[in-house]
Amino acid sequence: MNDEKDKTLNQETENIETPQIVIPKIEDTNVSTPQDNKPQVIEVKKQEEVAKSVVTNKETNNINNIVENKKTIKSKDKNGHPVFLILLIILLFAFVYFLPDITKFITDYKNEKNGINELKSGTMTCSFTNSTNSIDYTYKLTLNYQKNRLKKSTMVTTNRLSDNAANNSILTEKENSCQLLKTVLDENNIGMTASCSVSAAVQITTQNIDYEQLDLNFITANIAEFEGFYPEYELNQSVTTIENELENNGYICERNEQ
Repeated sequence: MNDEKDKTLNQETENIETPQIVIPKIEDTNVSTPQDNKPQVIEVKKQEEVAKSVVTNKETNNINNIVENKKTIKSKDKNGHPVFLILLIILLFAFVYFLPDITKFITDYKNEKNGINELKSGTMTCSFTNSTNSIDYTYKLTLNYQKNRLKKSTMVTTNRLSDNAANNSILTEKENSCQLLKTVLDENNIGMTASCSVSAAVQITTQNIDYEQLDLNFITANIAEFEGFYPEYELNQSVTTIENELENNGYICERNEQ
C-alpha cells in the first residue's frame, strides 16, 4: 500500500517539476528583452552609409571616366586641329581659284538645261554711228567668243570730218591720242595693241584686246594714257549680256556663229 502511495507521489512530483525545467530556458540571459528587440538602427545606418558610399564611388568613377574621356577627346582634337585647318585653307584657296570656272560651268549648265542656245562659238559685230557739228564717227566692235564667253575684241573707231567742219584739228587731236596709246602698248606687252591712221578727212583708231593676256593692273596704273580706250569688258563675260547692253545703247549687233 505504501509502495503505491510512493509511486503516486513520485508521478505527481514529476508532473510538477516538468514545467520547472522549461522555465529556465525562457529566462535564459541570451534571450533578448522586448527593449532589446528594437530594430537595430545602427545596423541600418551602416547599410545606408555603405550604400551611399557605393553610389558615391560609382558617381566619382563615372565623373573620372567622363573627365578622362574629355581629356582624350581634347587631346585628339588638339592633335587633329592643325590638319583640319590646313585642309580647310587648301579647300578655300581651291574654291577661290576655280570660282570663275565653277561660275561658268553653272551658267552653261543652266543655259543648256533651260534650252537657251547660248553655247555656240563665233563672232559678233556691233555698230553705232552718230554725228556732231564737226565730225561723224562710227564705232564697230567685233567680239570673238567661245561658248558665249568673251575671249578677244577689236574696236575700230572711224572719225570723219563733217561738211560743217572748219578745219581738221579735231582729227589731229584724235590721231595724237591714238599714237600715244600705241607707243605705250608697243613698249609693254599687256594683251592690247593699237594702230592709227589719218588723212585729210578721216582718222581711224584700231584697238585689239586679248582678254586672256590683258593686264588691267598696268592699265589702271597708267590710266591717263588709256583715256577713251579703257577696256569695258572682261574675260569670259557673257556675250549675250554684252549684246543686250550694246543694243540698249543704240548699237546694231549681228552674230556669225559656227
